[in-house]
Parts: sequence; structure tokens; C-alpha cells
Amino acid sequence: MKKFMMLVAIVAAFASCQSKNKKNAEIVVENDSVVAIVPAPAPIEIDEEIFTGTIPASNGRPAVDYVLTLGAATDGVDTIYTLDMTYLDAAGPGKNQTFTSKGKKNEIHKVVNNKPKKAVKLTPDDGNSPMYFVIVNDTTLRMVNDSTLQETISQSVYDLTKVKN
Repeated sequence: MKKFMMLVAIVAAFASCQSKNKKNAEIVVENDSVVAIVPAPAPIEIDEEIFTGTIPASNGRPAVDYVLTLGAATDGVDTIYTLDMTYLDAAGPGKNQTFTSKGKKNEIHKVVNNKPKKAVKLTPDDGNSPMYFVIVNDTTLRMVNDSTLQETISQSVYDLTKVKN
């Protein structure tokens, strides 16, 4: 009788856990012992978005190729980025140099010139200054100067375009 009551209590406990966590658990009785088989939690999935573009460099230098990978954990809290910047002809003609930045990604909202703007702030792990990209639409990010989210007044293109997966 005690074993039966213990089995009922364990089944009730797993049933309450199952309804909260939406996980499947299996109760098995083997040789008068109660065995619970609970599957491992699903791994956190990362949704990645990749944006690429060529941004003009300063001081008349050749351009910089950008590959920005934005990754967001499915819980929407932990977000990361990786930015590869390839400076074209940096070490002479045909000799490019690539630098990589990694860190946290945050979405920010501001009002600029009486218009709401949404942007991505990239904060490097190495302590360098953050970079900002205004979200133009679902497929385009535009590099802006700083946290004011003001776009440059030039005819140069500072856009990164989403790569199809």
C-alpha cells in the first residue's frame, strides 16, 4: 500500500511539473521501484541574421567590407553579435586586413527630428566604443555616427543588407 501511495504522489508531482514546464516525463515501475525518465531540456536555439555591405573608409582610403552576424537566443534576452571588418588594401594593393569585434547587441528606440527611430547598438566585449545601426527596414541596417542616431549628410552609402539564409 505504501508503494502504491508513493507512486500516486510521484505521478501527481510529475504531472504538476509537466503542466508548468510543458515537458514530457515518463513514469516506469520496475521491480517494485519507481523510475522517472525525464528528457533533457531542449538546447537554446540561436536565430542568426547576417548583414553585409561595403562602407566607405575615411581619409580617401579604400572601403571596408562588413559582415555583421546578429544572433538572438530564443528567450529574447541574451543577444550577441560578431562583426568582421575587412579593410581593403590596408597593407598595400591587394593586401586586405580583417578585424573582428564581438559583444552584446541591444535594440534601442529614440525620437530623432520628431520621428521615432529603432536601432541596433553593438557594444564590444573589448571595451571599445559602441557602434550604432538604424533599422531602415527588415533587410537593411544603416550605420550612424553615435547614440544620437543621426545619419551622415553625404551621398555615400552606409547600408548593410541582409543575406538570405
